[in-house]
Amino acid sequence: MTKRLITAPLQHGDTVPLPGGRLGEWVSLGEEGTTHRTEHFRTVDSLGLMLRNGAITHQMHDAGQDFGRNFVAAQLSSAGSPPLDRIPGGQWQDTMTERCAWARKRLGQALDAVGGIGSPGGCAVWHVAGLGRSVREWSALEGWNGRTLNQYEAKGILVGALGVLAVHYGYSR
Repeated sequence: MTKRLITAPLQHGDTVPLPGGRLGEWVSLGEEGTTHRTEHFRTVDSLGLMLRNGAITHQMHDAGQDFGRNFVAAQLSSAGSPPLDRIPGGQWQDTMTERCAWARKRLGQALDAVGGIGSPGGCAVWHVAGLGRSVREWSALEGWNGRTLNQYEAKGILVGALGVLAVHYGYSR
C-alpha cells in the first residue's frame, strides 16, 4: 500500500520549487462571464522577484529586460533564434545576420558601461539578466573572478550593475 501525500490546493500566486533550482508561480485566472479558469505554472525570473520585493526599481528591471532581449537577439542564449544553417538554400551558413551583429554591439556597449565582462557587474548581468540564472545560482556556481560570493554580496553587485544599465539605456538619469 502506498502512502498518499495530501496537500492543500495551490492558490493564485503560490510559488513552488521546480527542478534545476528555479521557482514556478501558480497562475489561476478566471475568464470573465464564464466559469472557466486558466491555470498554469510560469517560471519566476530573478529580476521579477527583485522588483516584486522592492530590491530594484522599475527602471532597473526594464534595463535588465533590455539586456536579456539583446542577449537572445545576439544568439548567445539557448532560447535564441534557431540556427540559420537550417534555412533552405544555405546562403547564411557562414555569416551572422545584421540583427545579431547589432545586438552583439549593443551588448558590448552595455557591458562596457558596467565595467566590462571581467568586472563584477558585467559578470552579474551576463549570468542573471542574460543567461537567466538566479542570483543564488550565479553566486554559488560562478561567482566573480573564479571565487564564489555570498548571496547578499552578489545581489548588491547585481543591483549596482542594473542601476548603471538603467542610466546607459536611458531609463533614468
